[in-house]
Amino acid sequence: MIQELKELVLNSKKIALISHLNPDGDAIGSQIAFYLALKKMGKNPYLINKTKEISPKYDFLEAFSKIRDTLPANCDLVISFDAGSFERLGIEKGDFKLINIDHHRSNKAYGDINIIEPDYASTGSIVYEIIDALGVKIDRSVAQALYLALAEDTNFFSDETTDERVFQLAYELVKLGASPLVVSQNLLQRDSLAKLRLDALFIDKISLKKDARVAIGYVDEEMLEKTGAHLHETAHLADLMLSLATVRVAIYYIFMPDGRVKFSLRGKGGIDISNIAIKYGGGGHPGSAGFTIERAHLEDVLENILNEVSV
Repeated sequence: MIQELKELVLNSKKIALISHLNPDGDAIGSQIAFYLALKKMGKNPYLINKTKEISPKYDFLEAFSKIRDTLPANCDLVISFDAGSFERLGIEKGDFKLINIDHHRSNKAYGDINIIEPDYASTGSIVYEIIDALGVKIDRSVAQALYLALAEDTNFFSDETTDERVFQLAYELVKLGASPLVVSQNLLQRDSLAKLRLDALFIDKISLKKDARVAIGYVDEEMLEKTGAHLHETAHLADLMLSLATVRVAIYYIFMPDGRVKFSLRGKGGIDISNIAIKYGGGGHPGSAGFTIERAHLEDVLENILNEVSV
């Protein structure tokens, strides 16, 4: 598959690199690392994400400012990163070849070429091997983007995917110039006052179920308006609930501007919540997954999740 990818890249005239809607560090880091690698190969790719408001905490990465929200016309090759389904890209199908690079086991294999490695801790880990196989030298900027992808998707080396291979890759990336300090400062120490105010409102609304082993919390339009917080400043709230000592499953949902409701599920202690997300058209990892539903189904879905969760 790597050889097929290489041939497509070399023979394509207009390449777009796209990550999933509401991108996290793995999506953005993988996408930018591959962009920088293709530039070294003499290509002139485009960086695309259809989200209007991407978190500025990633703006320290080289080429972040190159990301646009419109797919250029007449692309002959689109490469997607970290997106479990074509719908998560937010684009229409077109007359282009599609390479799908991801590490989610729920990936729907929607590409003409599908490079899906569920045993890898991050999509960035796959991209590292692809770039190496292409014979492109990984410099400081590429290493920084890949380190970001790895660090954020393993919850800073603390989730169930963190193993010897993860630390070996982190070591290699730091040797190549990645700065753990720069990554951690940008991801963990750039909060706005609005985000902290939203945290306070959110904490006040958390409810505990099943002998305090399940936590439920939400964010609605009024909370965002009252605090001035942005959508991208809500991504951590499911993990915030999971930090409670008794909680083994966190159920977080947010009312989206398009009228739908986005769920984020977290589990710890070996609890696999990904099958619930898959049931509702989403996906993810055993301990971290999500999906989106129509608002009218909210109460039924909440009740069903509580009935299905075994803690």
